[in-house]
Amino acid sequence: MRKGLFLITGLLALGGCSLDDGLQPTRSGFSGTIRFKNAWPAQTDQVLVVAATRFPPSAIADIVMSDPLPLHQDSVDYTLFTTPQLFAAVGVVWKEKNQPWDVTNLIGLYFDSDNLFNPGKVHVRNRDEMVENIDIEADLSKAKRKVTSGIEGMLRTRGEWPPASQSLLMVASKPILPFGLLDISLGQPIEAPFDSSRFFLNLQPGTYRLVGALLIEKGADIGLSSVVGLYYKKAGDLFPGAITIASDTTIIRGVEIHIDFNKRPFAG
Repeated sequence: MRKGLFLITGLLALGGCSLDDGLQPTRSGFSGTIRFKNAWPAQTDQVLVVAATRFPPSAIADIVMSDPLPLHQDSVDYTLFTTPQLFAAVGVVWKEKNQPWDVTNLIGLYFDSDNLFNPGKVHVRNRDEMVENIDIEADLSKAKRKVTSGIEGMLRTRGEWPPASQSLLMVASKPILPFGLLDISLGQPIEAPFDSSRFFLNLQPGTYRLVGALLIEKGADIGLSSVVGLYYKKAGDLFPGAITIASDTTIIRGVEIHIDFNKRPFAG
């Protein structure tokens, strides 16, 4: 099993380092410094930089991964070699011992503005360009252990889908107003459009004061206005319903979220 994992990791690394024009090594890519904060979890196996050509990524072909970074450091310099292309997001991913890689287990993202919901883009324009200063703060308290807990239920939509709709993601946040993407637990993309769809969102134990659905639209920035539906305990409630995950195996069933595309909860 571990041998197979190393093989997969090696193939992914090779995917970011190609040969051009007769054995010319890839010289392009980007580099920066990762600054870690909070304590290193005891179950840390590896940490690396991941770049995605689309965010959130939906397939292994959407990502390029760096070599594993040195562990238990306050900061680490890195370089990721890749063929010229535009990356929609660059982040730091944490891996738990004896668990497979999960590129959604993000502990840091690169931002090029004060909008902490919208990852900064990185454009490697030619084979000789090394884009510098792609620096990332990685918060080790955001690392997610392997658990089977979460919520499951049904999404129901009403009204016309926006023309640029690509997918919906289930989201959950412990603060009722998250400060950025790293405060949010993200589910797997559900391809748009649909009238209704079942979902399961894997969550760490804790109380989540905001549970809802986030719309990904082509060419649109991600923000609170991207949230198109929220969970309420009963119709007419003023505030979203909180959900408590008591243990690593707790599953809350029967969660229904109604999405009205004409009434976004956080209209921009």
